[in-house]
Amino acid sequence: MKLNTMSIILALVALHGPASAQVPERIQHIVFKGTADTSYNGATLILYNKITGDHDSVAIANGRFEISVPFKEPSRYMFYSKYEVKKKGGYAPFGIIVTKPGEINLKADMETFSNSVVSDDPENDLYVGFNNGGLPARQVIIDKLTEKYGPDFRKHLNQKDSLYAEVNKYYNDLNNGYNSAQVGRLGVFIKQHPNSFSGMLLLSNMITIIPADSAQFYYKELGPAYKNTSYALNVQKTIDAKNSTAIGKIAPDFEQPDTAGKMVKLSDFKGKYVLLDFWASWCAPCREENPNVVKAYQKYKDKGFTVLSVSLDQPGKKAAWLNAIHNDQLTWTQVSDLKFWNNTVAKLYGIQSIPQNFLLDKDGRIIAINIKGDDLNRKLLEIFLK
Repeated sequence: MKLNTMSIILALVALHGPASAQVPERIQHIVFKGTADTSYNGATLILYNKITGDHDSVAIANGRFEISVPFKEPSRYMFYSKYEVKKKGGYAPFGIIVTKPGEINLKADMETFSNSVVSDDPENDLYVGFNNGGLPARQVIIDKLTEKYGPDFRKHLNQKDSLYAEVNKYYNDLNNGYNSAQVGRLGVFIKQHPNSFSGMLLLSNMITIIPADSAQFYYKELGPAYKNTSYALNVQKTIDAKNSTAIGKIAPDFEQPDTAGKMVKLSDFKGKYVLLDFWASWCAPCREENPNVVKAYQKYKDKGFTVLSVSLDQPGKKAAWLNAIHNDQLTWTQVSDLKFWNNTVAKLYGIQSIPQNFLLDKDGRIIAINIKGDDLNRKLLEIFLK
């Protein structure tokens, strides 16, 4: 039987499927296009995104620049100017929220890149608006500290200063109030913008200061559009970790190598009160808190108290970790897998900022969280006076 050309084509399609299935899906991109004054020609801009893993650079040419990255998921891309770094010795990054592939237009301020302007980005406007709304309350904290301790207290204050503990406690008290207010503001924001990516991003950013029940409620309030993103996964994992590491819970057991490579378990310390301390050699606030921990350890180590420190030091940075232990005279057990923020214990406990700690009783039950400075000493005094 003779087949016509159309019959042959239809038969091939039936055997091999649609022709489009044989063509690889085209990768979609985000294209950042920007302008800057021509006097900055040759200056370099850096783009980075720790969530998507992107890191790239571009030089200004004829007052313009263009940089393209594959679109992977909704995220916030950060930029900074090497010109600003060279001139000021530092920089404040400028963030741009991107929720879909396409073109983003940017007017760059090379002198102060955080003052750059992105056009036609409603999500970015929402995010910036929320953060700016918290600035007056943050300024109140600075004003109160200045009023009480003088305009130059930050320039001269260090942990050896007799006022250090007092100033630190006053700041923490003020900051706790600020954090509570911001958590409340976030609840209002999510209720007003339940389908925004900004709501999910802000919830992910603030998750460490939000109680687990409130975080779960806020998450449920958000629509489904962005619940398949890395940010949503972070929120849910952190909520789970918060629930398993709340006061009254038995601290999750773990095993990690000490400085000599010997595996150490948290459960090895049952029978003692344990301060489970998360820190790193690169973390300045951690290093400032270390003398307080040393003082508490020396005072109560013979009464049934010890410290187990988990370091979030980076791969290849073991020497920095060991040097910090030596310099800060941390004579208790130290463990780390040297995986930075991917430390397995930090992930288990939902750690997203340091210093952070958990005080455990003799049965391994959590009895206090983030207890520092004089508060730690008062709590231990209360325990060992019984």
